Amino acid sequence: MKLNRLLIFIAFVLLIPTSSASAHHPMWGDEDTTIIDNLTTSFAFYRNLPADKIHVYTFIGKRGQNLHAGINIPAVKGLENYSVTMALFGPTLPEANHDQLPPEHPEDLGALIFPSKVSADFFESFTQTLYWGRQSIEMTLPANGEYYLVIWQPEGLAGKYVMDSGHDEVFGFGDLFLFPIWWVQVHVFFGQGAYLLAGAAIILGFIAFTIIKRRKTA
Repeated sequence: MKLNRLLIFIAFVLLIPTSSASAHHPMWGDEDTTIIDNLTTSFAFYRNLPADKIHVYTFIGKRGQNLHAGINIPAVKGLENYSVTMALFGPTLPEANHDQLPPEHPEDLGALIFPSKVSADFFESFTQTLYWGRQSIEMTLPANGEYYLVIWQPEGLAGKYVMDSGHDEVFGFGDLFLFPIWWVQVHVFFGQGAYLLAGAAIILGFIAFTIIKRRKTA
């Protein structure tokens, strides 16, 4: 009975944030180009940005549609001053200064450039992780067509960032079982994989000790 209670307690601790947390739907990948399926659902794209690389996010927008896109930097040692630049390319946008753009970028489209700036920090309650706030886009799209969000580091420094898009937090019942996996993925992204392994080893060791003790006293 004690072992069953322990397992139930562990599951409860892992799943308790699902009823109260306000969270983005996490998206993982290492591709250079990512398609955003819709602009309303709240996504968080966790990305490692190699030196001298650019990341491109594409989406189909409609005139009058709201666009939200924000940059946050995971609060880990070494990234205190890290920043990226973000530019939006799309139809009818004004011509941008090409000297401020990366060498590789969408051609024949206007662009708006959003340099890094310090904004409010963000604490994600579900994963208990802190992010340093940077720039964001909040605007109405001017025309129908394909748009490109381009993110790069002007000095060519490698680092990590999280880009969030949309505002609507949409989760299905099946996501309930993915929350513990997402929790682990976020902490690995924060470089805490060794601590997770140590914690898992302690828990498994305790469970094994409890099983052995029960058998000895049976």
